[in-house]
Amino acid sequence: MRRIGPNLAAVAIAFLLAVPLHGQSAGVAEKRLKPLPPLTDLAATPFDASGLQTGRTSAPDDQDAEFCCDRTHLGLTLIEIGTVMVIPWYFNRHVSDDSTAVLSLDSWERNIREGFEWDHDNFKTNMFAHPYHGGLYFNAGRSNGYNFWQSAAWAWGGSFMWEMFGENNPGAINDWIATAVGGIAIGEMLHRASLTVWDNNATGTERALREIGGFFLNPIGGASRLFRGEMAKVGDNPEDRYPSKIQTHLNVGVRHVGSGGRASTSTGGTAQFWMQYGDLYEDLDHPFDAFRVNASINGRNEENGLGLLQIRGGLWGTQLSRSDRVQHTFRIEQLFNYLNNRTIETGGSAVAASFNSRWFLSDDWSLTTRVAPMALLIWGVDSEYSDFTKRDYDFGTGGGLTLGTGFQHRGRSIVQADIATLAQRTLSGAAGTHIQSFLITRATVPVFGAFGIGGEYWLFIRDSNYRDFPDVYRRHPEFSGFVTWDLR
Repeated sequence: MRRIGPNLAAVAIAFLLAVPLHGQSAGVAEKRLKPLPPLTDLAATPFDASGLQTGRTSAPDDQDAEFCCDRTHLGLTLIEIGTVMVIPWYFNRHVSDDSTAVLSLDSWERNIREGFEWDHDNFKTNMFAHPYHGGLYFNAGRSNGYNFWQSAAWAWGGSFMWEMFGENNPGAINDWIATAVGGIAIGEMLHRASLTVWDNNATGTERALREIGGFFLNPIGGASRLFRGEMAKVGDNPEDRYPSKIQTHLNVGVRHVGSGGRASTSTGGTAQFWMQYGDLYEDLDHPFDAFRVNASINGRNEENGLGLLQIRGGLWGTQLSRSDRVQHTFRIEQLFNYLNNRTIETGGSAVAASFNSRWFLSDDWSLTTRVAPMALLIWGVDSEYSDFTKRDYDFGTGGGLTLGTGFQHRGRSIVQADIATLAQRTLSGAAGTHIQSFLITRATVPVFGAFGIGGEYWLFIRDSNYRDFPDVYRRHPEFSGFVTWDLR
């Protein structure tokens, strides 16, 4: 099921533009006052929304413009979803001359009658391009007044319509699920990030740059602002424009990949963007009030530009216990993972039951832990037997467990270690079971101001037991050293 994938350079620019464009910078300190503060102050963060607004929280008296979204805009939502479908269909039909784009009433009737099948598109198309496309469906609703769950329904509906009516071959069940579920995570992440860029108070060059930056991040949200005439209006900013805190880091350096069966030893450049939006221990009221994003751009030694995209957002949470010294929370989380480089081709969507704890060791130091059993909703892992299965990776479902711990100094991560084990049974591909294990350790040392140096070590182990083919065992280490810049 082919669609137009996003330009990787634009995606990289979009992540960099997620940093709020504002002249006032906040520090990274996250420490308690003396004596110990009330519990409500434990979320003191490196980012203060009121500070960034700098007194411009509302429009001037003579420019009280009206902005979205006190009400929903059904008509515009339908137009945007229709456009998101028509553009890739037109490209496939008239540019690529793809026979699957020749549509008719007969093809639609046949698709509805025959139902879903599993398709054989490549990993990048199914596990990244389709979820990104689902994010467009999601944001057609989200940018027009619909809440998170209502917009999720638009993602499911838009994906279903494409599978049934966008091509003349039967719809793909894996595409429907991957597009909708992954699109929800990508869509909400980009929606929230774009809100921090757009500023309805800004004018002139700053306003133009903000509108362009927000459009890169969230094209459908930008189109909605254009169609509603909001790009040039001056007025109120939404109350949820900024999270309670935000931290972003840009790491640039060198990545060394060890051999291990799939790829030979290689060394090349790497760039990594990391963002923590909201407070994982305090912001529990609404979906994605707190989420974490990690993205990596591969160097020229890699075939794929985008090597990593991970999103972990809270869907629901509650405080289990709290005191002056420690907080324990529980969150239901949505996970999106896309890993595609020389050593690893795996990822998909999952949900996790995450138990999180934060200990305040002193005024400057804190310790965090995370225990998260998870269910893999739809997951893929590369296969050595594509000549027989006609698929270069195996689709399946399963479960897993993640354990994590880390030390922070004044809110800045100094040491972090995570271990994850995933068990996946193949539903489409080479019949069998995949066990994947990840060990990830990271350390950074501040040098001066917002700059520091750091290193990261990955160890990936895959043990695949097949019913009809020889078993496969792979072990891949990799190391990266980098200069880190705390953008916010």
